[in-house]
Formats: sequence, C-alpha cells, structure tokens
Amino acid sequence: MFCDAGHILSSGIARAGRPMTDDDAFTGLLEHLYGGLTRSPPWEAFLQALASATDAAFATLIIGRGCAGIDAHVTPGANPDLTQEYREISEADPFVGLPEGQVVSFNDFVHHIPARFRHWMDVARTGQILGVDLHRPPDTAVRLRLTRDDSRADFGEDEKGLLVRLIPHLRIALDLHARLTTTQAESQLFSSAMADLAVATLILDRDGRIMRRNAVAARMLEDGAIIADRNGRLEPRTGAATATIARVLATPPPAGEESLFEIATTNGPALHGRARAVPSPAYGDGAWLALFLSDPSRPAGPSGESLRDRFQLTRAEAALAVQLLAGTALADAASALDIAYNTARSHLRAIFAKTGTHRQVQLVTLLRSLDSDLDN
Repeated sequence: MFCDAGHILSSGIARAGRPMTDDDAFTGLLEHLYGGLTRSPPWEAFLQALASATDAAFATLIIGRGCAGIDAHVTPGANPDLTQEYREISEADPFVGLPEGQVVSFNDFVHHIPARFRHWMDVARTGQILGVDLHRPPDTAVRLRLTRDDSRADFGEDEKGLLVRLIPHLRIALDLHARLTTTQAESQLFSSAMADLAVATLILDRDGRIMRRNAVAARMLEDGAIIADRNGRLEPRTGAATATIARVLATPPPAGEESLFEIATTNGPALHGRARAVPSPAYGDGAWLALFLSDPSRPAGPSGESLRDRFQLTRAEAALAVQLLAGTALADAASALDIAYNTARSHLRAIFAKTGTHRQVQLVTLLRSLDSDLDN
C-alpha cells in the first residue's frame, strides 16, 4: 500500500503556503512535536494540537516500511474500532503514493474511490482529507492526514500552508524518533546480554543515588548481602563495600577509562567490579558513575577439566577460561594464576581459536551457555 502510485492534478498541490499568522501558535506546535518524542506514546500531543490548529476532526500519522503494511497508526481521539477497520481495508485506500513532501487534498488527487473505502469514509465521516507523504531512509513511508466531516468545507490554503511549513520539522522529528527508537532497542538488547553474563549494572549520581539498574542489579540489591537500595540510594552493607564504593564515587576514572576493584565477601568469592565515568552529555539527570558488578550468587560454571575435554584446552588455558568465566578481568586473572599478562593474552588468543570466538564477551557467553551440560 505504501508503494502504490496515484494520479494527481497539479492544482491540488501546495508547493508553498502562507505562513501561519500566529507565530506563538506555530511555536507551540513545534514544542508538542519535538517535546513529545521522549514521551510514550510520542505523537499524540502533537497530533491533537495540529487537529486543533487546523480545525480538523482528526490528525493521523501512519508509519510503515516498504510495502509490508502499517507499523504504527496514531489518531488521537478516534474510535479504536474504526482504526482497526482501516488497518483491515488499508489496501483499498486510494489516497496513497502522494508526491513526496507535497501537500495534497483528497478531492484533487483521487479519481475513483473503491466501494469498500467509500463505505469506511461514510462510517468514519472523513469526507475531507488533506495529506502529505514523507519517505525516510532506508524504506520508511510516513503519511500525515487531516480529516473533516464531509458536510464541512474542504481544507483551504491556510491549512495547506501550515503543513508546508511543518514539513522540514517533521522530517527532523521522524529521524530523531528513529534514532531514539534504535537506541532504546539496542539498550534493551545490551541489558539482556549483561543479564545473561550475570553482570549487575548500576548508574549513580554523585551522591550515590541510583539512577538506573538492570535486572541483575535489582536482584543483588534485593538480596542485600553486599549492597542494598535505601530510599533510592546505594547502601553498602559491609565495611569492605562501604570503603570501596565511597572511593570510586569520590574519584571516578577519567573519561574513556575504567577502574577495576573487588569487594571481599564474608563467605564465598569476592565480588569483582568495574567503574566508568558517565560522559557528561549522556544524561541530563545528574548521572555520574556506572558500576558493573559480577554476581557472586551465579553458579561457578563448568570446571576446568570439562572445558579441557570439550575444547581441547591446555591446563593453563582452561584455568584462565575458568577465571574469565567467573567475571575476573584478564589482568587480575593473570595475577591470580601467577603468570605474566602477556602470557595470559597468548592463552586467550589460543582459547579464542579453539572455541571459535573472537571477543572475551563472546567467550564468556559461550561458556555460560554450556554451564548446564558440560559437567553432567
């Protein structure tokens, strides 16, 4: 449906329109447009404001990829049943394939209305429609539509001019929304990967207030053996944890670097951690430091002997793999095994070759996935 071409009369295209006379009102529209990108759902406030500014019954935004259909259909205030009905008959919509970036009225563009779509227009009372199509790379098609009851006058030059004036801002907003959506999706994937690796992730402000936490960190805080959440702040529960966390909060590593630390536990292995300073432009809420902590409650994983049998590792390579699997940094693992750091790097390259991995994160993920069956 997004790939259909249509016939158009040049008189129906607004290539340039009179600017909206009330600059304050136009500024308000832009505030709704850009300000709404970080809200959920992102487009509703803008569409409501646009419908009000153009005296339209509804303003609709339809987003799809290629010819695959509709990914998003936003019409604030519309009957959900009508929205669903449109989705089901959208292939009959003749008001598609408009010239990119040009404002077009339904009556000037459409020469034949399929019976199914005519019925829907009658039920939805959308006889007057003004629209613009935008295409965003690589294959996203966006349709903005204003509708009025067919008993009312058609949209005029003022409404067309307003849409023309909004088009460059719509392009920017759509690109920003795509970037935000991609970033959020990537963040969710990375958080899932971190959870699989039993790494608790905490983002703190200067005073130790918890700004973000992943699922592993939430479990660690709830357990409360080493750290806890006390009224929104990170509370160390042991003397070792108190001293270490106070130190990393007071003196975070330089930008782009990280510092390694460990916190002794009363029974069991030490909790290994890394601290990274949060880049100042990254957050606007005072985030200061990111802590990555291994989960000491996670099972130790397969033994060195089982790794030797499975991947034909040497004893030295298997011992290093067990250290890395426990969350130990390579330099700390070399120290624990009493070998030179360069020797540890050489062992790691050999482990990569034998396991078919290329990065330490890949290696640990692989070994953890074998956790349940290697020692059976």
